[in-house]
Amino acid sequence: MAKEIIELTDEKFLEAIKTANLSDSLAQYVQKIGDKRTNEGIETFKKNLEKKDLSDKERLEAVEAELKELKDKTAKENTKTLVEAELVKQNLSKELSKYVSVNDLSKIAESVTEMKNDLLKIEQDKIDSKLKGDPPPVKGEPGNGGDQTLKNYVENKNSGKVAGNPFQGKLEEQKKGE
Repeated sequence: MAKEIIELTDEKFLEAIKTANLSDSLAQYVQKIGDKRTNEGIETFKKNLEKKDLSDKERLEAVEAELKELKDKTAKENTKTLVEAELVKQNLSKELSKYVSVNDLSKIAESVTEMKNDLLKIEQDKIDSKLKGDPPPVKGEPGNGGDQTLKNYVENKNSGKVAGNPFQGKLEEQKKGE
């Protein structure tokens, strides 16, 4: 359904504003917009006045500097967008884009893959280390306590110290000596 566009003459518009009791609000809004545009005009005039005093060479240098800044900003934004897209493509978070720095756009995929592999290697090293029992377990995390309990049980069983077990086996030290 298309909206109906209502066009009013200036007199009818002002009459509608008075009828809706919005005269003061409209006056404040118009004043604020007028002040804003006036200030922008004054700033533009000041900049143009400063540029007028410059030689042609200086003006050209200023324009070239602005253009270079704009190109750099655009290139940086485009690179960030491409890096984020590659991160998402490789099932990584966009927030990791701050850790990927490339000057050559063709190497974005390679850089993201290297970072992903490095992260996976770090995680795998942590897992391997936990499985080996190298560092002491973090508080509340199960370590090799079960292994030690089993070893104690076997030693006690072999020496006949387990309740209800009269079996007298050989200890590991005795076996080594034979």
